[in-house]
Amino acid sequence: MNGTLLRNEPMSKHTSWHAGGPADLYFTPADAADLGEFLRELPPEVPTLWIGLGSNLLVRDGGVRGAVIATHGALNALERIGERRIHAEAGVPCAASRASASSGPWAR
Repeated sequence: MNGTLLRNEPMSKHTSWHAGGPADLYFTPADAADLGEFLRELPPEVPTLWIGLGSNLLVRDGGVRGAVIATHGALNALERIGERRIHAEAGVPCAASRASASSGPWAR
């Protein structure tokens, strides 16, 4: 794996509220292939929590059991496909998707 895997990572570092206990595992993939490798190696019984920017995310002091997968800054490809379609990976902020969509031919 080429991404970053942290153990007992304080979620307070990753939320807009700056609150929250540790995640058992905190993974930021390098790319989609890296994410696939991580998920294949993760035992199926391990719970997963997917997060983006951490906006409006409140994590309890007891933290998160299982694996947190952070997509922001990792899965950030955004491209227009034709005149009316956009491909956005999971880490693209909503504002960026909106800005891309609003510049299309359907924007008024």
